[in-house]
This record gives sequence, structure tokens and C-alpha cells, in this order.
Amino acid sequence: MPAPGGMRRLLARQYVSSVRGIFGPVAAAAANPPADSTLHGFDNIGATELSLPATAVEAYETSARAVAEAVIDDAPTLDQLLPCTPMGIDDTACFQAFVTDVGRLAWRRPLDAHETDLLVKLAEAAATEYQSFEAGLGYAIMGLLQSPYFIYSVEVGEPDPQNPPYRKLTGYELASRMSFFLLDTTPDAALLDQVEAGALATPEGVRAVAADMIAAPQARAALASFFSELYRLRDLATLQKDTVLYPKFTDTLPAAMKQEALELVNDIIWVRNADARELFTADYAFVNAELAGLYGVAAPPAGFKKTTLPAEQKRSGILGSAAFLSRFSHPGITSPTRRGLFVQAALLCHEIPPPPVGVDTTFPADDPSQPKTMKQKLQNHMKDPNCSSCHVQMDPIGFALENFDAIGGYRVADKGLPIDPTGTVEGLGSFASPADIGAILSEDPRGTACIIRNIYRNSMGHLETKGEVPALRDLEEAFEASGYRVQSLLVELVASPAFQLVNEPK
Repeated sequence: MPAPGGMRRLLARQYVSSVRGIFGPVAAAAANPPADSTLHGFDNIGATELSLPATAVEAYETSARAVAEAVIDDAPTLDQLLPCTPMGIDDTACFQAFVTDVGRLAWRRPLDAHETDLLVKLAEAAATEYQSFEAGLGYAIMGLLQSPYFIYSVEVGEPDPQNPPYRKLTGYELASRMSFFLLDTTPDAALLDQVEAGALATPEGVRAVAADMIAAPQARAALASFFSELYRLRDLATLQKDTVLYPKFTDTLPAAMKQEALELVNDIIWVRNADARELFTADYAFVNAELAGLYGVAAPPAGFKKTTLPAEQKRSGILGSAAFLSRFSHPGITSPTRRGLFVQAALLCHEIPPPPVGVDTTFPADDPSQPKTMKQKLQNHMKDPNCSSCHVQMDPIGFALENFDAIGGYRVADKGLPIDPTGTVEGLGSFASPADIGAILSEDPRGTACIIRNIYRNSMGHLETKGEVPALRDLEEAFEASGYRVQSLLVELVASPAFQLVNEPK
């Protein structure tokens, strides 16, 4: 059973990229939409389920005006956009041609006669008021960009005789959903032409169009944004560490950490189109000079280089990366709890509730005369009946990562005491390193199912409903049959009924 249809607000990056696709780079530089709000880990869910504050409405108005002014001042772009030569300041036919062509791109479908007439009249009134044809164009652009049909992606569908009582996305709606999901931007004129030629009328046609779309450079950037949200890589920009304890933590290291993680994603999914489970098991990383110093490997002469990691460290995929290990630590100490929670929630899709209200989550002050490792402290903490039921699912995973400090550097001691990295979680097994956890995630069906769930949640803008679980199982079978190739998963997802059908809007 599909989820209800509706309207999904464009993400800020989608708004800007759409302006760029329609009006060019100068206009895109002027665009300034409201910031995104994250919900359940993804901006797309926030854009679907959270309402807009009044300040956001004002921001859209201001942004539309800035874009319009930039277009009018950018003579080369304006010449490309205008399909006619104006014969006067209020040339109705030329306004109509402009609104027809640009409106189709902005609203991702042809405008009807009434919509066109309203925008043409707006342009004529502004042209007369300011005695300028270009001023009229500017107001037409503002009208297009302030409309819900630009700010939101419409996904309400139409009655589907083959699947009553569900609704099927129209060709234009499907093209929009595909384009924003796969490319993070609005459908271009060529894709709208394909809609009108019936290219999206069959699953085979959808697969062919999707295969072409993921071959575009924008697809890599769109998927990088997804993994940046999933792995919390964008948080690295504001990461803070105690530089007295960690002098290797420089102002430039967080950006290198993020790029390293995204280079791994790019290599596995795009360069080699390899098994996605390598995200958990890869024994290599892409390092620059700073990361090489942190990991204890030879520095490349320049840039980032694919490098095999020291076997004794047992780093493995994203779990062995400095990006993950530092993001889920405190400024001065590690956090097995944070690390374990991330594995459970983001990589296994197993939600663990927050601590009860009023529970003290702080450790007692350290006694210098009786040092304890982080594991020893947490083991005492886990004896608290208010904490144990959740912490036994998280902390042991983090214990297996204790050989890595708060910025991801390898270590063998904590507080001068040997580190015991062993841990056991019921239902997962025992482990003592990132490599052990990565191997479990790669073999446990919950690990691959969670990859699908996260991509599905991001594409649809909501957590999966019970009615969508059968569709997820179908995708799991297709994912396994493809050898766990994400490129194949993306194509199968957009070709699935779950992506193309909606229920009655609420």
C-alpha cells in the first residue's frame, strides 16, 4: 500500500540547482532559499513533513526578486531565454512565449491557458508601470518562482484504473520525482520532452531513462549528499576537538575526513560499481598528507590517493574512517555509546529510545589514583537498571572501536591501561574491531536491508509505512540479485510501483 500523495518542498540545494538549470549560474548565485530542516536524519523527510514558518515565505519572496533581477541584468542569459524579439514594452505575444517556455521548466509541466494568462497580465502591468519590457519579464519570473508549483514538487497523481483505489503519478510528476531524487535538480527540457513522447509510460522506459540519468555527473553529487546526511559527514564542518590532547586536529582535517569518506563511496558505487557491502569491509582508504599522518601510512605527493591501511589496525570501511570515529566522539574522549548507537540506528535501522527523563548520563569524576578505561567506566554505568536495557545494545559495539581515539587515531592504551576491545551484543555476535563489525554488517541481512531503507526514506521523504514493507522486500531481492550494486538499486527503485503510486492525499 503506497503512502499518501502530496507536495514536497524543494531542498535548498535543489532550489538553487533548479534556478541554475533554468536561468544559469549568475541567477543561481543570487538565489537564497530558506535553510533545510532535518527530520529522522534526512532533509527530504523534513521538507515533506515539516511546515514552513512565516520567515521562510518572506525568504522565498526575497530570493525570487534577487533571481529575477540577476536574470534581467544578465544580457547573454536573457537573450537565450527569450524566444522572441519584443516589439514594444508591453509585447503580449512575446510575454506569452516567454511564460510558456520558461513556465514549463519552472513548474515542470506545461502551464494551462488560465495560468499563462495570469502571468502575462502580471508582466504587462509591470512593464506599463515601469515603462520597461525587462521589468515585465522580471515580474513574470518572480511570479513563477513564488508559486507553490516551483517551490514544491507536486506528487498527487491521478486515478489509476489498473490499481484502484491508488493514484499513479503523472508523467510530469514522475519525471520530477526521478530528477530530484537521482540528480537533485529540476527536470530539464529534454526530460520533459521524453515525458511527452511517452518514455516514462512503461517500467522498461523508466529504467532506460533512469539509467541515462545516473550516468550524469549530477547523480554522483546527489548520492554524495545522501551519504553525507546518512553518515553525518556534513556535521564535520563544525566539529570541535581538544587540540591540546589532539594536536593533529587542524582546521583543515575535518574537510579531509569528509572527502575521504565520500571518495570511498564514489569508488565503490560509481568508479567500480562494486558490492555496496564494501562500505563496511573495505581495507583501504583515500588519504591526503594529513590523513596519512593520522593513519600511519605513507603520504601521497599530492591530493588523495587510494591506500591500503595497516592490517594490525583492523580498520574497515566507514567504521574505520576518521570521519565516523571523530564525529561520534566527544571533544576530548571517545564515546562507545555514540558510536554504537550510530551503528544500530543508521546501519541496522534499529531504533533505540533516548534515555528516560531525569536520568543522569554523566560519569563520576575521574580518580587520578585509580584510572579506568572508557570501557570500565561504561561497564559500571551499564549496571544501572535505568540504563542497561539500551546500553547493552550500543556500548559493546563501541568497545570494539576503542582502539581509535576521539579523532580516529590508532591507540593501544586508554589512561595508560591496555584497551580491551571485545564486545558482544545479543543477536549480532561478538567482535573486537571495526573489521569484525563490518564483516557482521556485510553478512547480516539487516545491514543490506538498512541500506535500502535509508535510500527509500530519502527518495520518498518519509519513513516507510507498514504498507510499504512488501515493496522494500521486493527491492531487497532485486538488490541481492544485482550483487548489491547501488546503481542497479536506484534504477529498480524508480521503476517500482512503490515509487510511482500514491494513495489519496491527506
